[in-house]
Amino acid sequence: MKRTLVISWLWGLWLLSFATLAAGWQQVPQARLQLHQLGLELALADVHPELTRRWQLAVSADTASEAADDQLWLGLAAFWRQWATLDFEQRQYLNTGKLSLVSTDEERSRLAAAVSGDDRLALVRELMPGYGDYPALKAQLARLLALADAPWPAIAGATLRPGQRGEAVVSLRRRLQQLGDMDAGTEPDDPALFDQTLAAAVAAFQHRHGLTVDGVVGPHTYGWLDLPPRRRAQLLMRSMLRTLIGDSLPASYLLVNIPEYRLRLYQDRVQVLESEVIVGRDSRRTPIMHSAITNVVVNPPWNVPRSIMTKDIVPRLYRDPGYIAREGFEVIDSAGRVVPTEEWQYVLYMENRFPFRLRQKPGSNNALGAWKFHLPNNDAIYLHDTPSRGLFARDSRALSSGCVRVANAEQLALWLLSTTWSPERLAALKAAKRTKWLPVSEPLPVFMVYWRGWLGADGLPRFRDDIYDFDKDLADPFAALHRQS
Repeated sequence: MKRTLVISWLWGLWLLSFATLAAGWQQVPQARLQLHQLGLELALADVHPELTRRWQLAVSADTASEAADDQLWLGLAAFWRQWATLDFEQRQYLNTGKLSLVSTDEERSRLAAAVSGDDRLALVRELMPGYGDYPALKAQLARLLALADAPWPAIAGATLRPGQRGEAVVSLRRRLQQLGDMDAGTEPDDPALFDQTLAAAVAAFQHRHGLTVDGVVGPHTYGWLDLPPRRRAQLLMRSMLRTLIGDSLPASYLLVNIPEYRLRLYQDRVQVLESEVIVGRDSRRTPIMHSAITNVVVNPPWNVPRSIMTKDIVPRLYRDPGYIAREGFEVIDSAGRVVPTEEWQYVLYMENRFPFRLRQKPGSNNALGAWKFHLPNNDAIYLHDTPSRGLFARDSRALSSGCVRVANAEQLALWLLSTTWSPERLAALKAAKRTKWLPVSEPLPVFMVYWRGWLGADGLPRFRDDIYDFDKDLADPFAALHRQS
């Protein structure tokens, strides 16, 4: 009993001292607004339930107080301190929901010093993260949240094409004006006509969302048109958090944005190459990872992974015995011997087993194409060329078994080997169809990221599909506020 009283007395002293700190946020409205903005951003991103709760308490009319603002600042300070300790993969997965938000003595002292020195604005500004264009981000969040205050009825329906007329076209025009893809200041003579101006706006919307740019409104385009504005704000914030890897980036590196299906090469922080890519399908995902290209393999053989052989190739052999020879595969036993056709066929068809490895010889059918970019990692993931060039024309390119297929593989190889190999020598080596491992002069760091949203040069957000379901089941931070009202 006595120990309980002592603890209660100490807790009361702490609350009293904290109450002394909690004074003045309302007298510095600029600092208070920015504090709430920072809390809103992380609440939208749904990165920590306690942080969302503190923001709700600070902005709700029923619970807003100086103490609530202090608690929000302390929570934000603790979050960003913990964020700095996360590794690259944890940031991409946003593994933040269980971070400790316990404040340190140093953080409480900084809050006390800011109160006594009347310097709350500086206190808040030190917590502002280094987003690429923060003013533009705030403007877009404000615009999306303003849209969320109005009804957002679904407009999905029958496919719409240029030249059609009807009420559905009127709804489409209004939606594109709301989202910023069409000027809302002027109306055409016939708003119900799907004219060329509207088709251009649809194409711009499709480009922003990584869709096939054809000006035709089908199910995929409708899906993005109907996405509620608040959900858009949440996806944008979650992606902007994932972009905060600047403390990990060297001067030259390769960035593969998985849901964007795009690769970018930076030399001395300047982009020098961009390429479309194909990534792993949902059942065989391309992993979030940080590695480095150490070698370029010219005319690589393909050592088929056991999973692909078991799930894909062996079942096919029962239907198509000629597949092995037609695609240039060699059947290899445990001793490294090339197994004759009649031997492996007997084992497969008579004994119903396939205890062999498969290796595809270099050539026009080789699944890796002419170039492989070796990355040391435990998942046998690498970048490579491909003979299936037509797949790059698709808007959804989660098609591989985990590795990344690069459309501009030859340009990447030339850049990586430019200090030791001339284009002519590489062309001759490629034409010889012989396998050659070539070390790069300096390993090139590779970052495979999961960025679904970012701001374009025009200030409008770009979005991509959640191909691996990283962002499903997000909590709406405004739901509790609406229940209170």
